[in-house]
Amino acid sequence: MSQERKVIILTGANSGLGFEALKQLIQHSTPYHLILAVRNVTETEKAISALTIPSQHSIEISKLDLSSFTSVKSFAQGLLTRDPILPLNILILNAATVKSKLSTTEDNLETTFQTNHLSYFLLINLLLDRIKWSSEQQNKLESFNSRIIFVNSSLHKPGEGHNKIGPKLEIENLDGSKGYDSMLFYKNTKLAQMLFFYQLNKLLEEEKDEKKKISIFAIEPGFVPQTELARESPSYVKLLMKYILPFASFTRTPEQGGAVIVYAATSPELEIAI
Repeated sequence: MSQERKVIILTGANSGLGFEALKQLIQHSTPYHLILAVRNVTETEKAISALTIPSQHSIEISKLDLSSFTSVKSFAQGLLTRDPILPLNILILNAATVKSKLSTTEDNLETTFQTNHLSYFLLINLLLDRIKWSSEQQNKLESFNSRIIFVNSSLHKPGEGHNKIGPKLEIENLDGSKGYDSMLFYKNTKLAQMLFFYQLNKLLEEEKDEKKKISIFAIEPGFVPQTELARESPSYVKLLMKYILPFASFTRTPEQGGAVIVYAATSPELEIAI
């Protein structure tokens, strides 16, 4: 891998918004080494086999199952123990899930909450020092801070508009044992992620070390029906998402949603606000 390439870690890259972001990233003239952190390596290999990868970029696929803390630790360890040292310039936290029925992980936690929030919390804490170091090294060459991108949702907000019922984080029911609603738990994970985002931003600001600056963004790619989030939904919901909602005025296309992710991850315009 060329040391001149910025290293981008992208979760959930084999479908939906992640795959669209990947397609747009490889159209950039800036050279990237893209690490696709995915649960299903085989499916990802099939997905990217149809792409033409320009020579300035390189791609690798790495196993990351966000429903397993062991997998998260293994993935992070694999990055941190490489020789020569691997810079981590951009971390895009895109993958998410919605479970139609209550389920638990091997860590005995509710699956949606662990996948969408707790595993990302762990991953960032494991990689944060390396991301800071990468920012310091990059700033010796150009003005570009390392970035962490939280792909969030407006569903983290209190109920409004079409989102009549907002999130309701109940500490005593994080495991779903006192009642489970799939969309409510999804909204709760997005709220938890936003709370983590604000706290992380506060801690990074308090460090006040410009050489190790990390830019973090929580973004709303919009409501994109053509993703895999509805894969466990009833048939009528899948049909609605696939054939009806894409034509609604309040939805976005995968291309539009992917463009929001890529802009937050790579645009030099965002360095002005740092």
